[in-house]
Amino acid sequence: MIRVKCYGHIGTSVGSPEVTVVGSEMDSAELVDRVRALSPSEDPGFTRYNTLVLLEDGEAFVPAGTRRVVRDGDRVALIPFSHGG
Repeated sequence: MIRVKCYGHIGTSVGSPEVTVVGSEMDSAELVDRVRALSPSEDPGFTRYNTLVLLEDGEAFVPAGTRRVVRDGDRVALIPFSHGG
């Protein structure tokens, strides 16, 4: 399981500030797509192109541009580019 903290409107879109995604290993873009699938809306307002992924070791990237793999036991944060403020 991969624990995902969902910041800003991402948490609102999926209905929780933290979710878990089942899988032992996946591309970070797939992770974002799987979190998107948790939203009841057809367009939850975030994609692999406008979301920052932050890993627990401090690495941050946009999943559309990086083929970074996340693994079972990882904790990540999804942060939208657009936010109030």
